[in-house]
Amino acid sequence: MVKPFWEKRLHGTVTSPLGFYASGMHCGIKKKRKKFDSALIVSHETCVAAATFTTNRVKAWPVLHSMRSIKAMKHHAILASSGNANCVNGLKGKQTVEEGVAEAARLLNVPTEEVLIAQTGLIGAPFPITRFKRAIPNLVQKLSRTGGHAAAKGIITTDRSPKEVAVSFNLGGKTVTIGAIAKGAGMVHPHMATLLCFITTDVAITKALLRRALRHAVDDTFNQIAIDNDRSTNDTVLCLANGAAGNVLIQNVDHNYRMFREALEAVCRMIAYDMVRDGEGVSHVCTLRVSGAKNPTQAEKAARHIANSMLFKCMLAGADPNWGRIVAAVGASGVNFNYNHFSISFDDVTVLHNGKLKVLNLPKARRVLQKKCYAIYVVLGNGRGRAEFITSDLTTKYVLINSAYS
Repeated sequence: MVKPFWEKRLHGTVTSPLGFYASGMHCGIKKKRKKFDSALIVSHETCVAAATFTTNRVKAWPVLHSMRSIKAMKHHAILASSGNANCVNGLKGKQTVEEGVAEAARLLNVPTEEVLIAQTGLIGAPFPITRFKRAIPNLVQKLSRTGGHAAAKGIITTDRSPKEVAVSFNLGGKTVTIGAIAKGAGMVHPHMATLLCFITTDVAITKALLRRALRHAVDDTFNQIAIDNDRSTNDTVLCLANGAAGNVLIQNVDHNYRMFREALEAVCRMIAYDMVRDGEGVSHVCTLRVSGAKNPTQAEKAARHIANSMLFKCMLAGADPNWGRIVAAVGASGVNFNYNHFSISFDDVTVLHNGKLKVLNLPKARRVLQKKCYAIYVVLGNGRGRAEFITSDLTTKYVLINSAYS
């Protein structure tokens, strides 16, 4: 395995890049005082920003606000909260966003359009605007270079743990860093980013190329995962780049841009994998690798159909190597394949090779599926297209969590 050019920081977070400060705390949105429910990320330097948002036609107030604000040429901060989605709750919800952003901007002494906002939680509930606004001065006061972990705690909902990572690498003689925090757990299905994820970097790059790199990274990571088949109203990925590392500005699609894009994708991939592993009720994580399709689009279509099949997910939950579920899902996807060259493997255990069943390997395949993490390889035998998708099992615990969410 080729060693990546970037170095992962074991305790990295959004404050690992130079010039970024963060904080998190309990403000009263969540009932339990020990649970953080608000966060603030601020750059000392002016940033360029990029974002992707949910494609659900029902969009929460913070999404609508940030979709407008992201068009500004510079930004300074991200204000966030958890425990209430601030969605489908009337004009009071819009007022909450506007007043919260205005208060943060006033205290940070920056224009309101330079503050982005994201919120997550229960849909349709009145938002406790007074408690939220009252917490913002404390969030500003608590800002620190070590506050990334607190911010990560401030955005999670049913997650079992915060998700945060950072990578550093040499770019044109300068050490640069990309850091991220995220929340996921449920309502995780592609067609945007399917989560809240905040990314910071001290790389100097133009807004246009940051947007291009982020879109590419999101498509290849967050859009290739699934826990369930539901798409949230609040999904948001925000990325701030402040240039504090002092590298030569990336303004062309050159070697430096490609290095940055690869590292950004690596950060998103690590977060995406952690999201699936920490999904609601998840006990098994499966990396699905489909190859031999006519083209990459066909491979992705087949992988997505397998990954989202309820029967396939139940197969994973029961550690049952019922390869017929996979064949049926591929057939239902509408993708062309050659059954005489069709193969399925569970890690390194092949159960179907060129359309011929390896009966003696089924017990070995069952042992593979009993592991917490593994890969399933599907060869369609119809070309060179390939795709990778990360999915999970469907368990009783998932049903129990979501049958009593409110």
